Amino acid sequence: MANYTLYGHPRSGNAYKTALMLALTGTEYDFEPVDLMAGGNLAVEYLKINPLGKVPALRHGDVLLRQSHDTMRYLIEQTGQFGTDGWHDEARVGDWIGFAVDFFGYGLARLRFELLFGSGRGPIFDYFKATSDRGLGIIEPHLEANEWLVGGQPTIADIACYPVSSFLADAGYRPAEFPGLVAWQDRFRALPGFGTQLDLMPVKGWPPAA
Repeated sequence: MANYTLYGHPRSGNAYKTALMLALTGTEYDFEPVDLMAGGNLAVEYLKINPLGKVPALRHGDVLLRQSHDTMRYLIEQTGQFGTDGWHDEARVGDWIGFAVDFFGYGLARLRFELLFGSGRGPIFDYFKATSDRGLGIIEPHLEANEWLVGGQPTIADIACYPVSSFLADAGYRPAEFPGLVAWQDRFRALPGFGTQLDLMPVKGWPPAA
């Protein structure tokens, strides 16, 4: 039995951030699936772990963390990996964590949802596309000039941004139009310990058969 327990589901991008941080730091963990589609996140037993009814949750001894970005910062403290050398870079990490929420979460991820599960292209799609376009217009030139988001080495900024960045094609974009972003994704996937959502959070019967 590992010292860490991750509660999550492969459908959750935020749970994937925590799973990536655990895997990339070589931290052993037990995985407890939370069946989001069946409302498992709102089950009485899970609400005792996270009253917000969200994933991920990460337990380490008496410490219980319920926000993905807190789990990553906690694991920096525990492992000494994927952090920064000072507050100048730490502030830039904060910028990119905010970017992941503001431009990828409320842009790219919403476009993917509309195309795959929602109403397709239309007013809602167009509303979120403006945010997504602006975000891609920020990150692409940065990654054309830099191998990593902050400080010349991988940090939790990269871990925070990677999951939703992988939705590029599903969100209706042509990846070839974003060579800086695609090259960064390739570098990220080459990191020791990298795994897909299903590699790191295996759930029997997921994804559902078509």
